[in-house]
Amino acid sequence: MSDETSKKGYQWRFFRSGGFDQVRIETADDLRHLGELDQKLWSVLACPTSGLEFDSRTLQLLDVDNDGSIRAPEIIDATRWVCTVLKDPGVLFQGGDGLPLAAIDETNAEGAKLLATASKVLAYVGKADAGEISMGDLAEILPVELGG
Repeated sequence: MSDETSKKGYQWRFFRSGGFDQVRIETADDLRHLGELDQKLWSVLACPTSGLEFDSRTLQLLDVDNDGSIRAPEIIDATRWVCTVLKDPGVLFQGGDGLPLAAIDETNAEGAKLLATASKVLAYVGKADAGEISMGDLAEILPVELGG
């Protein structure tokens, strides 16, 4: 299986790994159309929020219903949000751990809120003039915000 078209006409690309065909998610359009991907083609329909080599706080944020598992609808909702608040979600595929502030779409309410929050975090960590926010910037403020 090298490609498949969704019911809405999006052309998916696949690769074979571990004996399974898996969808390639490598462009902004892939993110925009993720909700159209037939869940029978998802490699995983749920994953735990702990015990993985992945930031557990991020996993907990994705687990909207706090049931200890992240399910496909939660990933789809998070992806839709990202596509709403970023001018071009393709910025996520550029590597690095920083998000340029210019990539945030301040023309909608959620994007404006994200930009304001990022700016406040940068000011708090002494980088008010920075052009991007990084995971390190957030790590500096999270213990304070979480009461640690």
